[in-house]
Amino acid sequence: MTNGVRFVARRSPIRQMLMAAAGLVLLLAALDIVALHKLSDPPTTTADGVLTSKGQTERRADVVWGTLFTVAGVVLVFTGFGGLLTGRPVVELAEDELRLRVAGPASSLAIPWSDVVSIRSGRDYDDDGRIPTPVLLVEVADPAVYPTGLWGAEWEGTTLKVDADGWEVPVADVVVRAGLLLERFHADPPPEPDPDQIAAAGEGEGA
Repeated sequence: MTNGVRFVARRSPIRQMLMAAAGLVLLLAALDIVALHKLSDPPTTTADGVLTSKGQTERRADVVWGTLFTVAGVVLVFTGFGGLLTGRPVVELAEDELRLRVAGPASSLAIPWSDVVSIRSGRDYDDDGRIPTPVLLVEVADPAVYPTGLWGAEWEGTTLKVDADGWEVPVADVVVRAGLLLERFHADPPPEPDPDQIAAAGEGEGA
């Protein structure tokens, strides 16, 4: 590992493969709905093969559903195969900071250990309160310095709640490793920069 990274966690490759497979199924379903009609019912036609009024309505509905299935299928295929090919970490635990890939598909949010108050695991639930989802909870001292509108994460006060569903390691393992690094950081924080050295370096650059 480079750049002081002590631990990384990625999305489960099995989950990525299942996601891509689901996308392919949706693409095939879209093709069947719009053109093949092997499993789906074709639009109603007359004996001459001309679409009836009902058939035209059915055709428009087929196009709408086919478009929705195609868009969803493409997103799932690119996300699944893209995750398998790139293998980008969703979590990086470095010596001086915690990095979470929540700033975008390929961008990470870096939170210095000096700003982390606590880090723990939890569970979130769907709207019905039935299906639990593992989450990583990172409490920071000042959330105002970090962006909002994140991918797979949201702020709840001073705590960042990160969706940990589909990670290759349990979120509890990430919390244990992160807790050790956090304790080590606070036990032996990096030295404060010397103002005299900073001033001398500035004078040297100016010369």
